[in-house]
Amino acid sequence: MSPVNIIRWIAVALAVVAAFVAVPQAALIMVVLGAVLGFMGVSKEDRVAYLVAAVALAQVATVFAVIPAVGNYIADIMSNLSQILNAGAAAVLLTWVKERLMD
Repeated sequence: MSPVNIIRWIAVALAVVAAFVAVPQAALIMVVLGAVLGFMGVSKEDRVAYLVAAVALAQVATVFAVIPAVGNYIADIMSNLSQILNAGAAAVLLTWVKERLMD
């Protein structure tokens, strides 16, 4: 398993765990993991899809909150995943800007 896949699994696990229990500095950890994934784990061909996924997940993350009993947990998990993807999207954009400046 590659380091990027390990980081992905850790990020998803943290997103799920942080939805159920208080994890100290969870937001900071998720941002760092997302940024690392954005720099290391997104190929040139997948950048547009990654950015679209980040925007889409940010928009629909809380829609599940209306489901009785489990909706808030699902919404929290989706919001945490959205935070990770948005940090990665910022890294993807920074990578794109750096490449444009180096041309």
